[in-house]
Amino acid sequence: MQNYFSPPRIEFGDGAIQNLGEHVKAFDGKKPLVVTDAGIINAGILEKAIEALDAIGLTHAVYSDIEPNPTDISITQGVEVYKAEVCDVVIAVGGGSVMDAAKAVRLLTTHEPPLEPYYADVGGLERIRGDMPPLICVPTTAGTGSEVSQGSIITDTSFNTTDRWRKRAIVTPFNMSNIALLDPGITVGMPPALTAATGMDAITHGIEAYVATKYHPIAEGVALQALRMLSANIEKVYQDGGDVTARGEMLLGSCMAAFSFQKGLGAVHSLAHQLSTDAPIPHGVANAILLPPVMEFNFSHATEKYAEIARALGIDTSSMDNSEAGNAAIDKIRAFNTELKMPVGLGAAGLDEKKIPKLGTDAMLDHCHKFNPRVCTEKDMVALFEAAF
Repeated sequence: MQNYFSPPRIEFGDGAIQNLGEHVKAFDGKKPLVVTDAGIINAGILEKAIEALDAIGLTHAVYSDIEPNPTDISITQGVEVYKAEVCDVVIAVGGGSVMDAAKAVRLLTTHEPPLEPYYADVGGLERIRGDMPPLICVPTTAGTGSEVSQGSIITDTSFNTTDRWRKRAIVTPFNMSNIALLDPGITVGMPPALTAATGMDAITHGIEAYVATKYHPIAEGVALQALRMLSANIEKVYQDGGDVTARGEMLLGSCMAAFSFQKGLGAVHSLAHQLSTDAPIPHGVANAILLPPVMEFNFSHATEKYAEIARALGIDTSSMDNSEAGNAAIDKIRAFNTELKMPVGLGAAGLDEKKIPKLGTDAMLDHCHKFNPRVCTEKDMVALFEAAF
């Protein structure tokens, strides 16, 4: 028996953020907690959200102490603000870290803390109920698609599972926002490096989801369309950040790619999750560097699907067999990395090579590789880190 979950209501269009207050009122909300970070405040984006709330007379509280890799500590602090301010709706205005943090804050408003029992690797799915306040997500980057994903990635500082901090996932259908407001206008200010990293994050989502082992033909179709949109526009927005149409295609493509990974992800993410706490390397950059060697590792187990991915990436495969087309897809990802000025290897991105053996061990603790088309061992994880170094 398969369970497929539809995405939440998605409102897409330039200026969508102006409707934020009306959506809060539709939930009978009286005082939302806005979860964000310092970068969103400094960019002037939070101000647009607050204006939309003020326009209809809604009071609000703000919690902005979200780190680039949100910790369980900041989640606890956010819950304290929610309860002290007597809030009744959660709004996330930010990128993937902010949206993941908002999901975890929302969870602990009705579930007994700490987060430990709710992580996927300890069977948290069975302990999470749907009695949580409404969540509205306003993504400010086109990459993570966290507004429609079932996951929330939190940096665990409890030392319960390893000898250092480690990223862990809370996975439940109840993590999807009630409404996602996709406003391409607020992504126009993203600098080229962030545009590239988040765009490659989204492309990685589409590729890993398409070849993941779960049976989910709906997600596969969405993943391929997302890859068509993302590959056709990522270089455009990198070269011209003011192209609102291309920004919109990236934002919607990112959202679609994230919806598709309810089918599963793969080894790229199990590897990349270790790097944001240990190098640290931004998640999208880590994904971009790791994607080609992981595709090569998986090739014999996903050749036909990589050929389909090649076509979705805009490659003319009419004169190629599946093997040639699949290899062309890998070459295309390498070409994107070159065009988008990604670091040439994890070493150039800041990884200490001496950490690789421990990172390989920790990658096996991550749930994503369980859906990789080729079974991974700890030795494989170490070899993949070395290949990407």
